[in-house]
Amino acid sequence: MTLDWNARAGERPRDFLGYGQDLPRFQWRDQARVAVNLAVNYEEGTERSPLLGDGGRDSRTWVRSALPDSERDLMQEGEYEYGARAGIWRLLRIFREFDAPFSVFASSEALDVHPALAKALADEDCDFVSHGSRSISVLDRTEEAERADLRHSVDQTLELTGKKIFGAFPRPPITERTRRILAEEGFLYDSATANDDLPYYADVSGRPMLVLPYAVDTNDARFWGGQSGPGFTGSTDFFDYLRDAFDVLYAESTETGRMMSIGLHARIMRPGRVRSLQRFLEHVRGHDGVWIAQRNDIATDFASRFAPENAWNWPQAG
Repeated sequence: MTLDWNARAGERPRDFLGYGQDLPRFQWRDQARVAVNLAVNYEEGTERSPLLGDGGRDSRTWVRSALPDSERDLMQEGEYEYGARAGIWRLLRIFREFDAPFSVFASSEALDVHPALAKALADEDCDFVSHGSRSISVLDRTEEAERADLRHSVDQTLELTGKKIFGAFPRPPITERTRRILAEEGFLYDSATANDDLPYYADVSGRPMLVLPYAVDTNDARFWGGQSGPGFTGSTDFFDYLRDAFDVLYAESTETGRMMSIGLHARIMRPGRVRSLQRFLEHVRGHDGVWIAQRNDIATDFASRFAPENAWNWPQAG
């Protein structure tokens, strides 16, 4: 039996072709060769919790608990609190030190429970990407509920920070309808995939929509190991991996620009790990043609060059 995912009933349910060897020839803004996006996933206070009426606790912590899942464990909760109390402020200091724009993949309710941070981020050199209203996965959610949550996250972020959202990395699971909902709700781009090193346009209901792939390998979540791949055990591991990834992309970028996403979490970037980020920013400073950019700016730069006719939500309104 031959599987032809690229031509089933005239549709493309999966695209294994991508750019292939026919890469677009371009450089980024100001002739930059590599666009680097620092993506801070900020979710603190929105994780699964009995306090919020959930059936269990969030398990994405290093602390293992002997308590029933329906009960609070203050040590587990404390890991998230660290991100809000200390980790996020450390990241902001580093970004200012290196004059590095960044993006916040925000669970919007986390901004609501931390007004001081929402106020600070309103003045930072950052943009926001919708990461849902809470840091939880919801199985069997209806289309109406999925759409309502996206709207809430956009409206709440705008209200709290004054910044409009143009892209999304929705909470998984990502359904077959998710990208269509994003297009219909006015999003310029979707980042809920890790299938390429470059932005591209995907067919959504017969029209092209911009996709800015994310990355789960150049991501501090690998300090957890498990589903994110072989675990980082120390700051040197993380720096070495980021440096090597950047160096390969930089070497490949003489004729075609490249994009690098670095996933960060305020609760993970503790003192013993954050030095990796500082060393990486020092490393890229030593290279010409590096653009550390907000995700919206990468999206608009790419769309201004390659947006097909009738692309979803381009040109942008407002």
